[in-house]
Amino acid sequence: MASNFIILADDVLAVEQKITEIKKGMEYEEEPILYNLMDEGTYALVDELSTISLFETTKFIIAKNAECLLNKADKAFVELLKVMNAPSNQNILVLVFMGAIDFSSEQYQKLKRFSSVFEIRNKNINLEEYASQSFSEEGFTVEADAIKLLTSYSNSLSQLRNYMDQLECYKALEKKITSDDVTYMVPEPLDDNIYALIDAVLANNKKLMLKGFADLKLRSLQASNLVTLLINKFQEIYNVHILIHSGMNQANLSELFHISSGRAYYMIKNAKEYTLSTIQKQLEELNRLDYNIKTGKIDQNIGLELYFLNI
Repeated sequence: MASNFIILADDVLAVEQKITEIKKGMEYEEEPILYNLMDEGTYALVDELSTISLFETTKFIIAKNAECLLNKADKAFVELLKVMNAPSNQNILVLVFMGAIDFSSEQYQKLKRFSSVFEIRNKNINLEEYASQSFSEEGFTVEADAIKLLTSYSNSLSQLRNYMDQLECYKALEKKITSDDVTYMVPEPLDDNIYALIDAVLANNKKLMLKGFADLKLRSLQASNLVTLLINKFQEIYNVHILIHSGMNQANLSELFHISSGRAYYMIKNAKEYTLSTIQKQLEELNRLDYNIKTGKIDQNIGLELYFLNI
């Protein structure tokens, strides 16, 4: 009897880990057969499932871009359903969905009916727990604050793993990772540069404002785009300020904004440092500047510099 699995995910590394778990659970040790349904089509997968292997009684088949199966109810899809559920089929099939799909579609419901479904989303992955456990298994001692900082820089499991690999290579001999190591080795997200600029604005530190503006311009960020980012970040701080005063905690924010626990921690920290009236004032000034730039009343670079100088 065939074993069919559906993986719904938004991270490549998470998919690879789940496939490894499935292989282990099925006690399958051979290399899997890979198909890209976008390039090879449904009939190629049907033929693979239908063809008896000369070497193995069971084949482990991974079909990526499975969203292609849901485009229309064609003959190929009907043939796939037949072979997936044929009594003579002893194969293991993993359908990987990483794009947007209609869960209510007839095609998906038919595939789901005869498959085990695993949904793995970055928002549901505890990045801090993963990093802490992985570092420990690999023989590294890591400061708790370093874990928080590292995960706050990471938007996905794959990105976190990439940063971890860099740090492990850098500290391969010492086997100890600190917050300073993370700061030195891992590039700050653009968000963090914006938060630093916001801190300078709220502290009325004109030197840091202009330095932050210059640093961001070096990253090819236009002044008009920076104004938009500042508005968005001030609005985010405002929203978080309201939410935490209504009873939301770090875990609630992480789930609401689909972000890591580390990022939620810093969002709360930023929001608690300022009053609502201060944030509202900056939002009003920035929205006025945004309007003046877009209507051609002021040059974007001059307008933003004047905003910094006149605070």
